[in-house]
Amino acid sequence: MKETAVRVNLTADPEIITSQPAILVYLEKIGPFLKTAPLAWKEFWSIAKAQFDRGEIAAMVGLSRIDGTKTGDAAFAYQAGVTLKSKPTKIPQGLRSRELHSCKYARFLLIGSYGQLPAAYPQAFSTLKALKLETRDDFCIERYLNTPEEVSEDWLETEILIPVC
Repeated sequence: MKETAVRVNLTADPEIITSQPAILVYLEKIGPFLKTAPLAWKEFWSIAKAQFDRGEIAAMVGLSRIDGTKTGDAAFAYQAGVTLKSKPTKIPQGLRSRELHSCKYARFLLIGSYGQLPAAYPQAFSTLKALKLETRDDFCIERYLNTPEEVSEDWLETEILIPVC
């Protein structure tokens, strides 16, 4: 059976940005991203849905990192969560919280299905290599600018932020 290539609608050149500090409330899963990300989101929302008013949420984000000090599935960490407009008074059981510090990122914009994400990352990293931009050992961030409840799958907008030096 022949595999079909996924067309990736990703900006060709990144914008270098400095992120603003934020409070992240999240659920972390360890293992291959294609398996763990959907599970992390499902479990996150099963806990968080009744806990946070939509007005408290600044952004919905997914963070991913490959830890070079670990091997196999244990090297993959995925955090599904939200950034909040203010520090929460209580963190729901099963979730964690941490501060995201102001850092420098290469910002790409992906338009279309989340199914493009696995192909978008190698394309983005290849672009950074061609531009001779050095990456920093930190989490990559996906910031979901809209949702499938708001727009059709073809018009989903996802910022991909890759940590750079």
